[in-house]
Amino acid sequence: MSLVNDALRRAQDAQKKSQATPPGPQFRPAEPIAPPKPGMGMLVPVIIAMVAIGALLLILLSRRKTEARQTVVEQKPIAPAVAAPETKPPAQPIAVTAPAPAPPVAAVEKPAPAPMVAAPAPELRLQAIFYAPGHSSAIISGKTVHAGDTFKGYRVTAITQTSATLVSATQTNVMTLEQD
Repeated sequence: MSLVNDALRRAQDAQKKSQATPPGPQFRPAEPIAPPKPGMGMLVPVIIAMVAIGALLLILLSRRKTEARQTVVEQKPIAPAVAAPETKPPAQPIAVTAPAPAPPVAAVEKPAPAPMVAAPAPELRLQAIFYAPGHSSAIISGKTVHAGDTFKGYRVTAITQTSATLVSATQTNVMTLEQD
């Protein structure tokens, strides 16, 4: 058995000598990882969050303003003022006595002022309502109006699902949709 073992050892030694491995490529050593810059990782998310919060606040403020415009208390209509002509007693001629004879002078009667009549309200007709809370609009006599707009001497104070409220200096007009 020793002959077999000797032969195996010689064969292994011969293999090792014939397979001498050439030296491989030289790799450069790994570089150390640079530490991350402080603050840059959180800067972008913080800016995005601030913009989102600002936009949300603007939306809430605009909704409160539109809700405040829609909750205006309706005023009672006031009858237009018509001035009645004043009644004066007829003017009496006054005689003037003077040393020289002079004809009597009659008092000049002032003409009565013309009665003031309120101008007739323009013909207004509510034709359609486009209702969206805070962004409602209506078509009145062919013109699209929103809450807060001025139209033919009236200010549009509120638009609901079925009516539009117009206010002028002397009256409040609540217009409803006509059912055909």
